[in-house]
Amino acid sequence: MTHPYLARGQAWALALRTLMGYPPYEPTRHTMSFCTSGPRDVDDILHLTQLATEMQKDMLHLTFTELDDPEPCMVSLVVHLPHCVEWMPGCQLYAASEGAPVDLLQGGKRWRIDARNQLVSDRLPPRQKLARGHWIAWKRWRKMAEETDGLALAGNSFVPQGQPFAAAIPVEAIRVTN
Repeated sequence: MTHPYLARGQAWALALRTLMGYPPYEPTRHTMSFCTSGPRDVDDILHLTQLATEMQKDMLHLTFTELDDPEPCMVSLVVHLPHCVEWMPGCQLYAASEGAPVDLLQGGKRWRIDARNQLVSDRLPPRQKLARGHWIAWKRWRKMAEETDGLALAGNSFVPQGQPFAAAIPVEAIRVTN
């Protein structure tokens, strides 16, 4: 048996990936990685930036305070910048309308997925639209996470703390014992 956290985390990550407009399949230009875990300390953050560097992908990270929490408490990005890989915690979700893609607001920028499946930044939306855009994005994300809960996707991996991506274990091979 696997822990319910694995399926729950996958549902939340898949839902946000979909709402941001990243394809549900592995695209030709696979530029993003989506992951979940518990709270991160400095060593864990360095590990995530090393994994992003190793995979040569930007990363979206969902933090769950406890394994049994029903939803993530924080969204973060690990982004390749011209001279470094930066950890950007505390992203705010934003959707301009009910049908618009969900973007992430962090570091004074609006981060979105472009037509080439790359994470790119734009200017922030007008200040007066932020609260409503945040509410719309969370409402849509919660609904989609609920709809995708229990959906089993192949190809997910668990990377042990401090290990390289080469040491990843397929989620299907993980068993929880009492």
